[in-house]
This record gives sequence, C-alpha cells and structure tokens, in this order.
Amino acid sequence: MALPGHERQAVTVDFQNADLLASRAGVLTILDVGRSRGLDLLPVMGKARTNLEKVLRVLLAKPEIFRIASQFTWADNLKRYWHRRSDLPAVPADTGPAAMDGLTKAISEYYVKNQVRGEFCNIEVEDRGAARYFMVYLADYPKAVVCFEDSNELKRSFQQQAFDVVFIHYEKDGRLELYADGGCQMQKELAQMFARHILRQEIELDAETMPTFRLEQLKDPAFRFCIEPADGIKAIRMRSMRLAVPDGEGGNLTFTVDGRRKEANLHGLVARGLNREELPLDCLKVDSVTLQAVMTSGNPRPKSVTFTMSARNSSNLKDTPDHRRIRAVLERSKVICA
Repeated sequence: MALPGHERQAVTVDFQNADLLASRAGVLTILDVGRSRGLDLLPVMGKARTNLEKVLRVLLAKPEIFRIASQFTWADNLKRYWHRRSDLPAVPADTGPAAMDGLTKAISEYYVKNQVRGEFCNIEVEDRGAARYFMVYLADYPKAVVCFEDSNELKRSFQQQAFDVVFIHYEKDGRLELYADGGCQMQKELAQMFARHILRQEIELDAETMPTFRLEQLKDPAFRFCIEPADGIKAIRMRSMRLAVPDGEGGNLTFTVDGRRKEANLHGLVARGLNREELPLDCLKVDSVTLQAVMTSGNPRPKSVTFTMSARNSSNLKDTPDHRRIRAVLERSKVICA
C-alpha cells in the first residue's frame, strides 16, 4: 500500500494473474511454455509446496514466461463462442509484418462496418506446442466510467475496453479454432480473413463449422466410448442430456444425474421420465450433453473433467493435455467427426 499508485496497480494485476494460474493446469501451462522456449522451470519453482508459490517464483524469475502463460490460461477460460473447423489447407502460417497488418486491418474494418466498433485493433501471436495462438484485441463501444485515479477525487471519463477474438491454428492438419461472439456467417467470414492474410489462400468456406458432433447416438444405452489404455482415461460417463421437442411443439427436456455417484444411470432416468406414448425418445433430438471423463491419475485420487457438447457443434473443450486426450477418444468413438 506504500507503493506509488501505478506500481501498486501493476502488482495487483500480477496477483490476479497468479491466482488464475495457481492450479495444476496453470502450473502445467507454465512448464509447457518454458519447455517450448528451451527452459526447464522446475528448478525455478524449487521446493515450493503450493501451486501459488510455484507460480509466484516464476513471476519473479521469468516474468515473460509468466505473461505468456497468463494469456494461454485466459484463452483456456473463455467459455462460449468457440467454433472449430478442419477444412483449411494445411499450409504454413505467414506471421510477417505484411500478413499481420493485413489481418489486423481486415478484422478492424469488418467490425467497424458491421458493428460500429473495433476501430483500434492489436494482435499478439504465441506458439503453444502444435498450436499457434492469434489473440486479437479490439476496441469496444465507449463507456462512461466513474473512477478514482490515485486520489480521492472522482473522475468521469470515456473508456474503450477491449473485446476479444482468438484464432488457434494447427498447421499440420489444417484445423482452426475460433473464438468470437457471433453466428455461423460471421465465423465463416473471420476464418476466410485468416486464410486470406495468414495462409495466403483465397478459398470459399462453408458457413457451418467443422468438425460436426454426432450426439444422437448417445441416446442409446448400449453406446460405448472407444477408450484405449494410452488415453489415460478410466471412463466417460453421461451426466446430463437436454432433449429438444419436435418443432411443432417447441421446448426441451433436461435429465441430470448426480456426478458424485459413479453408479448413476442417466439412460435409466430418461426411460423412467419420458411418456413413451406422447414423447417417444426416437422423436426427440439431443440438444446438448454434459459428460464426465474420469482420468486414471490425480493426487490424492483420480481427477475428473466435466465438459459440455451441443448439437450446434460447440463445446467447452480446450487445448490442454487432458482435453486433447478426451477429444481423441471422442473422435475415435465417432462422436466428433471431421
């Protein structure tokens, strides 16, 4: 509290980012970032006993690694508006000044034209394993802000906070994960901008994103996920299913079981809860499901990862080691299809 105002604010931001990273996943992210840059950060973490202490040691010794890991964790925690497609050409990305300037200008002009915001735009690029992150920050609508600026005097000003667009590009298999608030047409146009400026390809993409989710088969109690020993996954269990009623009637039905009970039977609950004459299961469409993957490792007991998939080809699976293993099982089981 005795520090000058701007230094105290910088420390507060560091503490907030440290809190965001202070988990097993956050520490693994830090180690991955260091490893990708030829650094072994285990000696830096030393004999730290808690995740928070490990993170703070990295902040003090390797602040740039801390900053990059904070960006990745921020991207991992974005919940909605992820759209994935695998129909881009598998060609190297161009991140030279001309390509980046072209993408920056194109995205800014697009948002100014269609949403009257995004006048200012900045893109930061970071590599993470096989993925390359393009984190786009655009100026949002101005807001009237009442705030304190290192004094007891209230000040009223206009601020333009940033809103976010994220491209995650996998060069080897032509896959793109895009985070942006908007519908399929907007997702398509943003992906085409990425292809035009970064991949140097003039292509016409479909409005629907790829891959597609095949959730209807999950209504079958006999369905089994194709799990292999190398996946590090003990089981994937159904925890919730939302069923859409046919168009003439509208509405939906949601069935949920207790995730703490491994013997809980969602399909049995659905069978008991439906009126088979009025609403047979065959006439209902799966709108979304919540699944729980039980991993084979964890401390002190095996951990679990809960995630949601929707019929609109969106999910909250991220680009983390556990989530990549889960995605591989879903693809092998034909729940996710390219």
